[in-house]
Amino acid sequence: MIKTLLLGLLLLPVGCGITEPVVKKAETLTLFVGPERTECMTIIPTTCLQVRFSPEGSWENFSDPIEGFEFEPGFLYELRVRRIPIADPPADGSSFRWILLELVSKNAA
Repeated sequence: MIKTLLLGLLLLPVGCGITEPVVKKAETLTLFVGPERTECMTIIPTTCLQVRFSPEGSWENFSDPIEGFEFEPGFLYELRVRRIPIADPPADGSSFRWILLELVSKNAA
């Protein structure tokens, strides 16, 4: 009886579909940042950067901070950044940490 109970408890995570979390690795990416912030909605109304991941891509709202980057309106930026997954992010926060590696270009818009 006890052996059956222990075996059942050991197999419970498998039967419920619980698996080890997949550990994602940090990535180096290029971000293109637009010249103006735009109004956006996170948990509260705020302003976001406009970014795209390729020169021809669509602009997307971006509310996460980029460590080491100081945005100045009126310029188009090309940044090389490190995107690091956060293992257990807060419910109201980003699932990534963004770090500026290189300011590739800064041109007047």
